[in-house]
Amino acid sequence: MGQGFSNHCDLCFCGVVAIPDAKALPGPDPESPESNIADKDECIGRICHEMDVPTAFQQPEQPKDHLVPTRSQGPVIVLRQKAMTSRSSSRVSIFGSEQAKSKYCFKRCVYRQSQQPDATMLLPFWFYTYCCQLVLTGSIMVFCFIMCSILLVKSGSLQEVTVAYTAELLEKEFSLDVDLEGDVFIYYDLKFWANHRSFVESKDSRVIYSFLSVSVCTNANTRDWARLRRGNDTTFMDMIEAGDADSLVPCGLISMSLFTDNFTFHRSTSQGWERIHTDASDITNPYDAEAFGKLKSPGEGESQIYIEESGQRINTWLSPEVLPYWQGWHRTPVAPHVRNLWAVIKGGLKSGRYRVDFLVNSEIWHQWGVEEKRLILATRNDWLGSKGALTAAGGLCLSLGILEALALVFMLVAPRFRCFVSSPSIQPYHPDAGPR
Repeated sequence: MGQGFSNHCDLCFCGVVAIPDAKALPGPDPESPESNIADKDECIGRICHEMDVPTAFQQPEQPKDHLVPTRSQGPVIVLRQKAMTSRSSSRVSIFGSEQAKSKYCFKRCVYRQSQQPDATMLLPFWFYTYCCQLVLTGSIMVFCFIMCSILLVKSGSLQEVTVAYTAELLEKEFSLDVDLEGDVFIYYDLKFWANHRSFVESKDSRVIYSFLSVSVCTNANTRDWARLRRGNDTTFMDMIEAGDADSLVPCGLISMSLFTDNFTFHRSTSQGWERIHTDASDITNPYDAEAFGKLKSPGEGESQIYIEESGQRINTWLSPEVLPYWQGWHRTPVAPHVRNLWAVIKGGLKSGRYRVDFLVNSEIWHQWGVEEKRLILATRNDWLGSKGALTAAGGLCLSLGILEALALVFMLVAPRFRCFVSSPSIQPYHPDAGPR
């Protein structure tokens, strides 16, 4: 049965009233054949006068799958007269505001994540069962504790000897109580803010390849700045004077603060002090050749490393002897603690008395706030690293093992606690159980 609406009727689709008795509606009986004719001359809830407008009784648009009920199919829905614009305007004001966008942002994110495709690697269902997870947690705990024991025991077997010195010393004796087997690695150790952003970014992009990192030489790009910052260090000033003109290549605070101390080691013997050979030919990383690929080795009869910029050759203040130390110094640490490899003693050291002579001992570090400089002689494991690395890895395994132990205890206690909480104090009565 069609329903027409005149222009005098206020349409609204936000409120409806269901009238179960279709005969209560005005007009002829819905069973009579004249009902369709009578509908053309009426409006629901209001008597409409006769109009000549052909579109006055147009049916509102409905979805294709929407079925309009007739009077013979059940209760007739009568539109309640309300303001359509109030609902539509309020809906626009709610969903169009910035407050609503932020309110429903989390729900939209959750919905989008829930629409992601299923994982391609699916584990069997038994993997997620309580017993399997219990065994897996216990296995990981045992593995972490075993690895912690191995790493800490191995770390204790490695030896380290620390020689602290200041700028006033020319030599210092020290002794070894045990033999240092294998190659002995000599490190210099400094504590200053080497990981500060202003220090890390102050480097020369003309001599290094930097990936997504800033390279600036502000207030550290000329020899005048070098004289101002480090003018009393004659060893360093002699180095930079070898460069071209007044430019400082490489520039930056990292290059300007290069560690220049130099040492020799001696062993006490029956004939006196015997010098120990140190090797600095293999103190760089394998990838340093690519990272510092812009630096060109000097030709025959030349002493300075150079770069090429805009087709011109520019000599740097670096020499082939200084280059390995500069490359090691240019790898800034992640912590305010510098520990770089200086040289290697092949074949190890026997227990006894030793002496280190300070050929170059710069005072600039005390002016920069470093109270003490240290030399560290240490052995290293071939596949596990130094003593510090082993200790750090052992501590990490210990932490993971403790976390897994706590998780295992929780998994053992949680089911019992859940059963204790969920069990009712009064059992429900069952008719088959008989009298209590």
